[in-house]
Amino acid sequence: MAGRKPLPMAVKQIKGTAQKCRINPREPKPVGQLCAAPEYMSEAAKEAWNYAVENSPPGLLSALDGAILERWANCSGLYREALSKINRAGVSGMIIKTPSGILRRSPLMDVIRDLALEMKGYEAEMGFTPASRSRISTSADAPRESDPWSEIAG
Repeated sequence: MAGRKPLPMAVKQIKGTAQKCRINPREPKPVGQLCAAPEYMSEAAKEAWNYAVENSPPGLLSALDGAILERWANCSGLYREALSKINRAGVSGMIIKTPSGILRRSPLMDVIRDLALEMKGYEAEMGFTPASRSRISTSADAPRESDPWSEIAG
């Protein structure tokens, strides 16, 4: 099938673009809330999971989205760990010396780049980037947590 990927009904409703003629009556409706992060995940990945669950728009993520969120959280955890290793070593951590004496870029730099690209795909799917988030709008009466910037920005 050519063209854009169809948007789920939940996203259309959040965006405010749901039209009766474009509703798929047979669209599966996932149920259930996301549970806590899986136990086998690293602490950094669990932090990313919890951050995403706490900060995603209400009703956007369901239990069925747990697998993609798990992949994103694991990538985020590994990304943070690799980046912290590079940061601890400073600029010298970005370059390694091979056994033959040739200087080359650290393999961690490739890992960081690959993880960032993989995370970007997951973030676009789940509405975690500013561009993907700008296509979604929530109702004005949606419950919001206290926003520390509301006093400054109004």
